[in-house]
Formats: sequence, C-alpha cells, structure tokens
Amino acid sequence: MENEENQLLAEMNRSRAMNNGEIKEFAWNAMSGRWLYGAMTLILFLAVVMVLSIPQFFMEEDSVLYNAWEIFCTPFTWVLWIGLVACYLDLARKVEPSYARLFLGYRHIEFFLRIVITEIVQYILLVLWFLLLIVPGIMKAYSYTMTELILVEHPEYSPLQAITASKEMMYGHRWEFFCLQARFWAWWLLVSFTFGIAALWVYPYYMTAKSKFYLELK
Repeated sequence: MENEENQLLAEMNRSRAMNNGEIKEFAWNAMSGRWLYGAMTLILFLAVVMVLSIPQFFMEEDSVLYNAWEIFCTPFTWVLWIGLVACYLDLARKVEPSYARLFLGYRHIEFFLRIVITEIVQYILLVLWFLLLIVPGIMKAYSYTMTELILVEHPEYSPLQAITASKEMMYGHRWEFFCLQARFWAWWLLVSFTFGIAALWVYPYYMTAKSKFYLELK
C-alpha cells in the first residue's frame, strides 16, 4: 500500500513538472524587471576577471611567470563563477537579487576550498571519461552540469557529494536538458551576430532557465 502511494505521489509530481517550453517562458518572466541586474552581474564578473588578468599584460606570453599567474587566478575565477550561478538561481527562485551574492564563495575559506576542489575533481573525471570515448564524456558532462547549483544550495557538501548528487539528479534527464539548451541556439546565434554584446542578456536568461530546470528536478 505504501509503495502504491509513493508511486502515485511520484506520478503527481511528474505531472506538475514544467516542460522545457514552460521553463523558458518562466525564465523570461522571472527576468522581467531584472534584465539590468542580470547584465550587470555578468559585467561585474567579467570586470573582476579582467582585473585579475591585468598583470599578464606585462608578462611575456607563455612564459613561466605568465602560466603561473594563470594557474594562480583560475581558482578565484571558479569561485566567482559560483557566485554568478547563485545570482541567477535567485532570479529563478524569485527572491530579492543582491550583487553581494556574486562574492558568496569568498566568505568562508572552507567553502572557497570546497569549490576549488570540486572543480578540479570534476575536471579530472571528465578528462578521464573523454579519454575513453567522446560520447561517454559528453554524457558525463551533462550528468555533472548541476554540481555548481547544488553547491550553492548545499555549501556543506563535499566535492564528491555534490558531483554524485548532480549525477543522480540528472539520471534520465540529460536529453531533456539538451533539448532545453537547443531552445537557446537561436539566441546564441544572435550573440555571435552582435559580437558578444547580446550575451549580457542571453547568458542571464539561459542561466535562469537552467536554474529553473534544476529546481524542477528537485
């Protein structure tokens, strides 16, 4: 009897879940009145990344010092990107947005290190999968795509916990997410036609849709 009730509940949850078209429409509506915020958070992210790379302008390209600085800055970029993910997750949740969320990962050294280690572990796992075959590598990339969103909501998770949670969440939903991404192909084409300027609006729109997809999977 309990199993039947659980199955019924699962069916009801699936019936209430949004399809990709509804998710995309939701993201568009969620961005209403927030387009400037979405663009400004991306500009702020890019500005910080550019500031971090300023010393490289005074270094010989591909020199040891140049590459060492690149390695030094990469973790800070990863952690800042987690903050950007958090900003767009807030838009999908329809909570009051805050620019301070962009620096979420810098508040505690433990969380900072957890983010960095997670990205390193993800990178190693994906490289190993791609070394086997291209298709399994692509499938695993989709399996891990919710890792950063999970870390934002669960900063206490270990790297493997976050990656595993993403893999379990995306099981059976990788094709659905690919189809959601396909709905943005025309928008990314617009980005190329505008020499990247349109990305200031397209990227927040896409990330809000991805965040809503994540929330629906939960």
